[in-house]
Amino acid sequence: MKTYLSLLLLIGLPFLGIGQIQSKIHHSNIKTAFVKNSNILLHPNVVLNLGSEQNSTLQFDDLGLNYPNYYFRLIHCQSDWKPSPLSDIEYLQDFNDIPLRNPESSIGTKVPYLHYTIPLPAVKVSGNYVAMVYNKRNKKDTVLCVRFSVAEQIVRVSPQISYAKTNNLRASHQSVDFKLNIPPFLNFTGDDQLSIQIRQNYQSANLLKKLPMGQFNQQDNTLSFPFFSQENAFPGSNEFRLIDLRSSLQKLNFVDHIETGEKINRISTQVEQAQGLYPYIQRNDLNGAFAIESYENKDNPLYADYVECTFQLKPIDTPQSLFLIGGFNDYQLESSLELNSTTGYFEHTELLKQGIYNYQYKSNNPSNTTLEGNYSQTENIYEILIYFQKPGTRYDSLVGYTTVVSGQ
Repeated sequence: MKTYLSLLLLIGLPFLGIGQIQSKIHHSNIKTAFVKNSNILLHPNVVLNLGSEQNSTLQFDDLGLNYPNYYFRLIHCQSDWKPSPLSDIEYLQDFNDIPLRNPESSIGTKVPYLHYTIPLPAVKVSGNYVAMVYNKRNKKDTVLCVRFSVAEQIVRVSPQISYAKTNNLRASHQSVDFKLNIPPFLNFTGDDQLSIQIRQNYQSANLLKKLPMGQFNQQDNTLSFPFFSQENAFPGSNEFRLIDLRSSLQKLNFVDHIETGEKINRISTQVEQAQGLYPYIQRNDLNGAFAIESYENKDNPLYADYVECTFQLKPIDTPQSLFLIGGFNDYQLESSLELNSTTGYFEHTELLKQGIYNYQYKSNNPSNTTLEGNYSQTENIYEILIYFQKPGTRYDSLVGYTTVVSGQ
């Protein structure tokens, strides 16, 4: 698969028959890769407005320090994140094979790194995009891929959040209702033209799986969806946990211990416990996002060091694997917790850049009720994305996008 994708990139042919492209770091020396807009908070699956993408950047750190010959390109994708049939010239205004030169070096850090900041090029069409970095113009040697989307506001979305309507889900789930206003010039003829995605807290995997048949009102050009069987209900989960890693000199929020090392500093979180068996407690969070900052040098992110952070969870009686998830690792089940026989806790040590991080514990049991619980009072952010294949086109445009926060 990788070889075929690389061949298509090399000869400039459309990506036909290729599977989904995931956000993923492929080299172990690459850390903290994200697309950044004007928001200080960072999260996966950023959505930008068409025409404003040039104000955003792809950023990442290289801890290898060997000044490799990196190149950058954008890949346009359909709504399902499979490459679209468009050629580079159809979705880009400039050349799509950009050399990355002159990275910035970290300043005064125990873990030295090179920091790359790449302005996103202007695009001609809306939709899903993947920012791809590869080594020495060898597209077989993919360094990283980061997903983001570019939206144009053509379809107006009117959302509403409420508690789930059935008694068995009312205490644990939240319902997302919405109505679409579709302009006549789009020549809307039926639901098969649309692909609608609803995401909770920017998560790629946390999507509504199925929508009912829409009801189109020709008098006011609105499309509504009658959810009779709670198809629009999301588990509420719980507020995210937080660790403040901005300083290695003083204990900030939820830090238990700091160990100053010669080559790297180590920080341990306070010992935590599973929350699913306790009542809901309201607390502020970042809805899974994170922010990069050094407490002692707030104005320059190049002062932010890397630390080894050990997360500690009191043991629970479960045969399932446990994982640490959050926006910092795209919610992937990769950072596994292991039982430390010395401390008696489930632990995981993660190399993280100084900043503030939201996270949760999750098992490979989808319900996840013991570790975090599901509560309808939880504040979550929901994104509604409307994809539409315009008449005469071969790709999915992102023609409508909005966010709504539960509990507000």
